[in-house]
Amino acid sequence: MGQIAKPFVLSEADLTTLDQLVRKGKDAARKLTRARALQFSHQGQHPLQISQSLGISLATVFNLRKRYQQAGLQRAIGEKARPGQPRKVTSQVEAHITQIACSEAPDGRTRWTAALINERLVKLEIHIDDESVRLALKKVSLSPGSKSNGALGR
Repeated sequence: MGQIAKPFVLSEADLTTLDQLVRKGKDAARKLTRARALQFSHQGQHPLQISQSLGISLATVFNLRKRYQQAGLQRAIGEKARPGQPRKVTSQVEAHITQIACSEAPDGRTRWTAALINERLVKLEIHIDDESVRLALKKVSLSPGSKSNGALGR
């Protein structure tokens, strides 16, 4: 059939922690599922049975067990930080937007619009959308077209 799963044993302290965690049920669903998988492993259930009963992959069960043995309970049931996508509108881009918005409007125009500012940014090889321009202006309390002493004001 397949390999026999190695016996998996949790420490008493970790078992108590998992029991309290599952009993309260106030943590994230993913964390609770991991906790249950470790409990079932401790009870001697086969990894395939655990994966089917909890709706997780077989690899997840083995990875949880391995993480617990290598790094402990908190690392096994917790998640790493997810950095996400880096910001597209950095402080340098905001400075360009502010500089453009505070300059004289292009010929034939009475004021800057988010679209006009964005066109100028494209010429500088900065590619963001009009909404990002608007939000950057809002952040620095500027509005395209409202002049106050030669610069955009509030």
